Amino acid sequence: MHGWPVILRPTGGDERVHLVHAAGGPLGGDDFALSVDVGPGARLAVHSAGATLVQPGAATDAPARWTVELQVGAGARVHWAPEPTVVSDGAGMESTVRVGLATGAVATVREIVVLGRHGQRGGRHAGTTHVAVGGVPLLAHTTLLDGADPGLCGPAGTGGARAVGTLVRAGAGVVATLSGRRGETADVRWAWSALDGPGEVLMAVGTPAAVAAVLDAEGRGAAGAEDGPRGAVAAERGSPVPAPGGS
Repeated sequence: MHGWPVILRPTGGDERVHLVHAAGGPLGGDDFALSVDVGPGARLAVHSAGATLVQPGAATDAPARWTVELQVGAGARVHWAPEPTVVSDGAGMESTVRVGLATGAVATVREIVVLGRHGQRGGRHAGTTHVAVGGVPLLAHTTLLDGADPGLCGPAGTGGARAVGTLVRAGAGVVATLSGRRGETADVRWAWSALDGPGEVLMAVGTPAAVAAVLDAEGRGAAGAEDGPRGAVAAERGSPVPAPGGS
């Protein structure tokens, strides 16, 4: 089920769908919501047909809002991996992803935010992720980004980087085997951290291309850490659609 302007398009059989924005934006003041219910024992991978470009509204300074609810039934598996969200100069975005995992369910949540198109500083983004397993909170995390805020872009923030990526793996049988893994190059810094429960989270900061490459590579490594053939869902690579304006 879907409604304009956010369209769901099945791709790759019953287990994979893509989100397609049927109109420009989101623009300031827009309020989008998506609810996904994965039945017991089912598998679902959700990607997007391209990057999401957030632009200022013509008649309001209010941010755009994007809320996603993922309810995952017993023994089911979901892989949430849209293309990057690019926040243009003067624009704002408030995004929330809530994941509820039943007994035996597993989720992989992959997100990338890019501050600005090529040559821009970028707007403001507040991204919150909530994950609960069996009704017990596992992760409640908010990232604040603002290309015009020296504090948020300084050494204690993004360090001047344009992109921030996260990869969360949580649920049944997920052991923090990757916790402590980290890396640093001229283009990206990243590290895994264990959660207080069945899961772990990766955060990466750097250039858009380098952050995406780390999340792809570590996602494949995370899939290899899981038992059984269903780990292949977590290994799916994001579609090779570049962010608007280039890297």
